Amino acid sequence: MSIGDPTHVTPQPALGLIRLLVGEVKVVGTVPEGAVLLCANHPSYRDVFLFGLVCPKARLLVDNKVFTFPCLKNWAIRWGFVLVAIPTAVGLLQAGQPVAICPTGIVEALGEDLLPHKTGAVRIAAQAGVPLVPMRIRYGNYPGPWVNRFSITTQNVLLFLLWPFYRRGATITLGEPYQVTGVDARAETAELRRRMLAL
Repeated sequence: MSIGDPTHVTPQPALGLIRLLVGEVKVVGTVPEGAVLLCANHPSYRDVFLFGLVCPKARLLVDNKVFTFPCLKNWAIRWGFVLVAIPTAVGLLQAGQPVAICPTGIVEALGEDLLPHKTGAVRIAAQAGVPLVPMRIRYGNYPGPWVNRFSITTQNVLLFLLWPFYRRGATITLGEPYQVTGVDARAETAELRRRMLAL
């Protein structure tokens, strides 16, 4: 398997890690069959495993850093993660595979949904001609404001090490699928964010 040839990978959801790192997960709503682009908020590093629970066939677009660690790279391929790139995502969708993305691009450790959204999700869906599916993740417990004094990288390391204190389950809510045109990517990204926050 190679991250350069992502279409031949069959994702294997990390259900054991979900039980270990998150606990009980409640899913509200369903994902339509076929090629759709799932778009979720990013309140924890644990989010990446939840997509496989919601839609086992979904290919998650992730930052290149995920593939820089040798042991993690092999597992990332096993879980169906794909290096984030618009042409790759469009190709997967056009091949009939569901794809998932976090439009903020980085983790927001307090779960307050304040980070701006990038326009990539809208552009991918428009180019592939597939619907967007808004998705919102809420965990049972978040760290306090003290975590903000650290960089995003340090926050994630701390949250990983302190996971037993934040293992309080999660609720995932899925919204209605809808189409975008890509004509005004910024305006349609704002609408996507509005729909996600409304869940």
